[in-house]
Amino acid sequence: MSHGQDQSYRAFFDNQAVGMVEVSADGKYQRVNRHWCEMSGYSEDEMLKSDFSALTYSEDLPMEISLDRELTNGKRNSYRMEKRYIRKSGELFWAELSVSGLYDEEGTLTGMIGIIVDIGERKKAEQSLTESEAKFRSLLDRLERIPVQGYDAERRVVYWNNASTAAYGYLPEEALGRKLEDLIIPQAMREDVIYAVEDSMARGIQIPSGELMLCGKGGRDVPVYSSHLLHTSASGVKEMYCVDIDLSKLRETEEQRRLLSQAIEQTGEMIIITDPQGTIEYVNDAFTHVTGFSRAEVLGQKPSILKSGEQNEGFYYNLWKTITAGNVWTGRMINRSKNDGLFIEESSISPVIDASGEIIHYVATKRDITDQLRTEEEYRQAQKMEAVGQLAGGIAHDFNNMLSIILGQTELALKRLSPENPLYVRLAEIKNAASRSASLTQQLLGFARKQPGHPRVVDLSQEVSSMVQMLRQLIGENIELDWNPDGGNYGAFIDPGHLSQILTNLILNARDAISGSGTIGIAIDSSVPKESSIREHASFCPGTYVKLSLTDDGQGMTRETLAKVFDPFFSTKDVGKGTGLGLPMVLGLVQQNDGFISVDSSPGEGTSFHLYFPQVPLDDPQPGPVEADDSQRGMETILVVEDEASVLALLETMLAENGYRVLSARGPFEAQALVDNYEETIDLLLTDIVMPKMSGVELCAVLTRAQPGIRTLFMSGYPKENLQLQVEKCQSARLLNKPFTSCQLTRAIRETLDSE
Repeated sequence: MSHGQDQSYRAFFDNQAVGMVEVSADGKYQRVNRHWCEMSGYSEDEMLKSDFSALTYSEDLPMEISLDRELTNGKRNSYRMEKRYIRKSGELFWAELSVSGLYDEEGTLTGMIGIIVDIGERKKAEQSLTESEAKFRSLLDRLERIPVQGYDAERRVVYWNNASTAAYGYLPEEALGRKLEDLIIPQAMREDVIYAVEDSMARGIQIPSGELMLCGKGGRDVPVYSSHLLHTSASGVKEMYCVDIDLSKLRETEEQRRLLSQAIEQTGEMIIITDPQGTIEYVNDAFTHVTGFSRAEVLGQKPSILKSGEQNEGFYYNLWKTITAGNVWTGRMINRSKNDGLFIEESSISPVIDASGEIIHYVATKRDITDQLRTEEEYRQAQKMEAVGQLAGGIAHDFNNMLSIILGQTELALKRLSPENPLYVRLAEIKNAASRSASLTQQLLGFARKQPGHPRVVDLSQEVSSMVQMLRQLIGENIELDWNPDGGNYGAFIDPGHLSQILTNLILNARDAISGSGTIGIAIDSSVPKESSIREHASFCPGTYVKLSLTDDGQGMTRETLAKVFDPFFSTKDVGKGTGLGLPMVLGLVQQNDGFISVDSSPGEGTSFHLYFPQVPLDDPQPGPVEADDSQRGMETILVVEDEASVLALLETMLAENGYRVLSARGPFEAQALVDNYEETIDLLLTDIVMPKMSGVELCAVLTRAQPGIRTLFMSGYPKENLQLQVEKCQSARLLNKPFTSCQLTRAIRETLDSE
């Protein structure tokens, strides 16, 4: 190829509106065009350093490799397949790949040319069509008293409901696959029916509705009023559906008509009938119940009386375009009730066509699915929280072990120093920092609802006032914290530690939302939320709540961001500046204290978080127990079993300094061997619960047989509620959660040894 030809080819190659690539026989990129780089997100240089299959989704790779091998072996010289690629961003997208082999004069494969077309929109359309097909069939299945049959282009039965069996006598297995004219059409009508169906299928027009005398099983006459609907299935096959009304039964008894009327009136689904211009002529009781409008208020009105503004005009344009063309429209929409509440409905709107082919009415069947969607969303949220809870529980064990070592060793060192020693203050700071770190573990477990709280009746106004100085230090001098309590009493049953965590997270979140200077306001008052607000939080009951509001004048949030704001790991902050756990943690703690949250925000208008806690009367404050600072000594023999060497050494030192005789083992099997060779009495087993190969609970059972009088004190860094049932299996056993101080350890030992 000459230089000029190469330039022309290159220009042609680069300017195609589809992805084009040249690949060597061994699968390496030789040339890629601009469109393929834009589709994949990779630069040309990045592409040329990789091979043809590098971006292929793993599930599609075997098929592509197989087809490439057939090209190489000469079994084919081209192929086409639909496959998924992975963009540089990690996003999957569907494409159609067409590959042709390049061969030399001897017929040896020297390379390949690939053409890649993005078919993502087509795939979405196919999926949408499949879902519409399922909804269509679901709608037909609900018509339990109306015979409905479906026929393909060859007039073979593809659908036959139970009502058709009742009308014509054929079971579904007898009818499916048989032709219409051989099943229910009298001999004299067969030619006319065949012509009418074929003409309808070919031209895409409806067969006029009307009365027919059909025949059932055994040749009996079945008078029906029959309506016909053309439908294109998800696979692209044209089908015709017949909806029949069995006139023989309707004529036999007026009672059946009354029952039909009652069924429409009493069904849980809303039924609306309008004239061809969309003016409402009929609504059933379900409609008035869901919307709050009476019949008198809606008859003569348009369905637009329910418009919420959540759908644009294009949505309604497409709806009317569908049904005025004689087709059924199905879909979801958000409507507004009389009391301004929003509800989500699943709708099916069908035209009613008379004998001349004119549309005389529209019938809409609607179902309120608001509660269903809310339940599904709550279930998805619960699954996310459960996943994070598993993570939190795993972190707690290892973290608490390390904190036990830090706290214990620091405490031992402090006992050896006088308060005047310069190191004493530094060690005390280390101990305080370790204690605060322990609270982080409790915060994680509280977020995941893995750690029980310690709620009590408190005055929320006083609790917030006690935290204001600390909160001001968190936000910096450029942001003003506005807190002006009104002096009222606002009792709530809540864990004060949880309240501190909630406010800290919300304050930090508000601080990060403010660019430069700004204001964060905290307000508190009593509130009786509207019933609609309570209904959005199904697990809460109407009543008086303490409403704690935190408002900032920051950048605000879009509706899309608001929808995800409580999702674990979702964050709008830059990488490395946020974990996406702060607000989910707030949600978990608020719910754990029987409260709920609402959020108001819009871009550029700031954000307000409103926390609602059930208001309760304030109790007289009771002084809490005073914890003793001194360790409790003893002389008993204690067997310590801990697989973490550093923790084991620390426990030996703590116990020995308080007078106990200590036997130690690095695991359950070492402990068994020690007991087997120890002739004296062991008073207490102090063991970790979670250890390799054998748990502390299992070890307790084994050693109790060898030393029947032994008492047991378990230790664990896992959440207490997860282990309590295991601990209860061992009589006279107690549980001490890590991390703990020497004072807490010796007190727990004495309580275990001295218990009855």
